[in-house]
Amino acid sequence: MPLTRDAVGPHTPFNLNFARKRRHPVNNQTSGAPAAASTGRYFVPWMLLAGVCTVLMWALPERETIPYHIAWAGFALAYGSTCWSAKRAALALALFTAATGAVLVLRASRGIIAWQETAEIPLMLVLMVLVVWHIRRYQSALAKVTDLARRDHEQATEREYLNRLTSHEMRTPLTISRGYVEMLHDTEPDPQRRQDLIVVSEELDRLTRVTERLLRMIMLQSEPVIERFDVDLLLRQTAERWATVAHRHWVVSSTVGHIEGSPDRLRVCLDTLIENAVRYTNEADTIRIFGELAPSRLLLGVADSGPGMDERQLDLLNRISGRDSLPDPIGNDDLSRTGLGLSLVRKVVVARGGRLTARTAPEGGALVSMDLPADAVSAQPPPEAPVELVGDAAPVHAHAAV
Repeated sequence: MPLTRDAVGPHTPFNLNFARKRRHPVNNQTSGAPAAASTGRYFVPWMLLAGVCTVLMWALPERETIPYHIAWAGFALAYGSTCWSAKRAALALALFTAATGAVLVLRASRGIIAWQETAEIPLMLVLMVLVVWHIRRYQSALAKVTDLARRDHEQATEREYLNRLTSHEMRTPLTISRGYVEMLHDTEPDPQRRQDLIVVSEELDRLTRVTERLLRMIMLQSEPVIERFDVDLLLRQTAERWATVAHRHWVVSSTVGHIEGSPDRLRVCLDTLIENAVRYTNEADTIRIFGELAPSRLLLGVADSGPGMDERQLDLLNRISGRDSLPDPIGNDDLSRTGLGLSLVRKVVVARGGRLTARTAPEGGALVSMDLPADAVSAQPPPEAPVELVGDAAPVHAHAAV
């Protein structure tokens, strides 16, 4: 009697290199105040400009409005660049309004300019106050968005750390435990104790499958790393990993080529679909991993020769659209699990503008595919790949997409 079952999923590789992640610099400021409220590097230069313009207004009768408006334009530019503190802004507005207003009123009293020109004194002041108000509102909103970005960045880092910690803390004891159980089984002469060890081994396999699902859920919700990769190579590598632990007739059918995307996220989605196919098949069945590139769509999925899905399950998977959740589980047999795997895969696909579909496979079982938009995909179909063997496991055949 074999000690272990073949339904144990292979370890999903994770990208632990923080340097490869695309990081965006974020401001550490957390308050709702304007981000640059404490800076005022243009305050003194503008005060000098305001002083020069005030002198020019005094020295240039009948042309006072030219330096007057230049100074106000300089204020809007300087304040918009540095967002001074409220005290500095109020001081600048008060001093310049008082100084220039005195010049304009004096010229109007002497008949050099019309009294209507003095209406610019309160109007320009109100205009600059509105400028200050809008800029401070913008800076306050920017500070809040920056704070949210910083928190998202920290949460992404924490999720990645949890991913690494969980991977080590859960996988390592399971691997060691399985090794000791196999060693005890091989050296135990008592048939009853050997049967007990088989039960322990099967429970360890069950716990390993739960661990793999948990790690895939964490991976699917983490920040994706976008890069250019070969889809066909990834599909073949995925089949090779699974062929070492699940003895099936493995077939890879893909001519997609290179695309821009997240290879880790695609690998996790495929592992989830493959685990379902392995659960409902046996050693005599076929599991096909396929990839097809249509003019506007990219199809990636898994087909098998198992019992397949009934009409209710197919209708449920194909009918639910948008961000509606799948019921947990969608099956009603002894092999059904929580259904969280398909729900998470579907959320990932929907987030990219695609949909998760299901139908009866040409092999006679279930075919579940991720239908993704290919508007940003530039594929270079590779030549037909040869048949590959994976160790002592069943061969992995690679051929053109059907």
